[in-house]
Amino acid sequence: MEKFIYFRATSGVSGDQDETSGSVMYPLSHFKGMVAGDATDATGDITDDDDRFTMFFEPLRMMAGSGIASSGTTDRVDNFVFDVTTGDFDFRNIFEEFTGRINKPGAHSNGMITIFDGVTGKGLSGVTGIHSQSIQSVN
Repeated sequence: MEKFIYFRATSGVSGDQDETSGSVMYPLSHFKGMVAGDATDATGDITDDDDRFTMFFEPLRMMAGSGIASSGTTDRVDNFVFDVTTGDFDFRNIFEEFTGRINKPGAHSNGMITIFDGVTGKGLSGVTGIHSQSIQSVN
């Protein structure tokens, strides 16, 4: 069974209705990687930031009849920048926690790995919010 990565920025259920602040879920197979730092720059440049990390995914939205390979947009990714506890944050710990949740047998019987949930407060240790997100529209 495929696992899924979930996050939600909003702090109230009434705000849970769109991709900007609402619930977002990607299949684990779309996960491309993560890096300490901030990739909110439109060109995808990653800047040093001791209290943010970025996760990259294959695009969630594809126009009808297109695909990454057929559209020639293999370099386009969706990215989400997460805020973490301020200070000299040890990103290795959060990366290990994430991979541990992926690989732990029997964990997450519902198949969902929560990175951050503003409503329930669940997620990876030290993640305090979603700073920004960029969901591409590949056509």
